[in-house]
Amino acid sequence: MDSTDPTDERWEAWSARVARELEQLGPGDWLTFVVHVDSAAVVAEERREARRGWRRAFAPPPPPPPVPDVFLQARPIEGLLALECIADAEFEGVTDLTARQLETLSALGWEPDRDDPVLSATFDVSDAADAADLIAASLRGVLGAESPGRVDLRRSS
Repeated sequence: MDSTDPTDERWEAWSARVARELEQLGPGDWLTFVVHVDSAAVVAEERREARRGWRRAFAPPPPPPPVPDVFLQARPIEGLLALECIADAEFEGVTDLTARQLETLSALGWEPDRDDPVLSATFDVSDAADAADLIAASLRGVLGAESPGRVDLRRSS
């Protein structure tokens, strides 16, 4: 396991670290990724700070707002890495994704599973870097993780 402080980690390094972890998954193992969502008090303080920093008008646009409890999961199945995005409260997630978010995920490479609100993607284990890149792009571009430090990573035991 890498000792990198996730609050300082860049997306490229995070993706490379996740790719290594994906390559090491064994039968029955899994990794789950969810965007960490702050408490209401933390969000209120961040908004106060943002109002004070109005001169940052020329800063890059902020990431989309975090989507609580929609999660991505990766697990090995018969020599492949199977990725799932659980996107509906009726199934294991807590928050529905919007149609635009679902379209963006599809454009990134996720495939809808029939009529279910679950999206999936499969990769050969040798393509773990591509799988990690898809996970990172989904977290930062759609699910609202402004940095890797905002991603809660859970592993099977």
